[in-house]
Amino acid sequence: MKKRYINAFMLILIVLVIGFVALYAGQKYMYGHHRYSGHGYDMHHYLHNQLQITEKQDQQLSEIEQQFSQRKQYLEETIRIANMELADAIKKDDFYSPQVQQSVDKNHEAMGKMQKTTLEHLFAMKPILTPEQNKKLKRLTTNALYENAKE
Repeated sequence: MKKRYINAFMLILIVLVIGFVALYAGQKYMYGHHRYSGHGYDMHHYLHNQLQITEKQDQQLSEIEQQFSQRKQYLEETIRIANMELADAIKKDDFYSPQVQQSVDKNHEAMGKMQKTTLEHLFAMKPILTPEQNKKLKRLTTNALYENAKE
């Protein structure tokens, strides 16, 4: 019975991660040709634009954004390496071996950390945003999650 819940949890986690990756890839594909301040137009810039972040807020968010960017870059690299390790393990083994499972677990852990880091980042913005901006951020975030769940 316990294994059933673990499997259900892992399935939900995988679906959420796939949704976020699809959202990220879609945003990068759709808006990749735009440039703001030397950075690619991504979900981050989309949110800032949608929330109508002021210059003062942008300055206040600067440190939070830099920390998030560094952590995100590290986790993206961790996921990339975990995917390469998984590919190597699958190539080496002809079955669902302990090495394959270990690589899958490493990948899922990194993706889970990415999701947590993203949510922590969004909540860290809260004290700097106005009540209206916070409501809109919450609505945009939940709508994106619901939309990804429908696909």
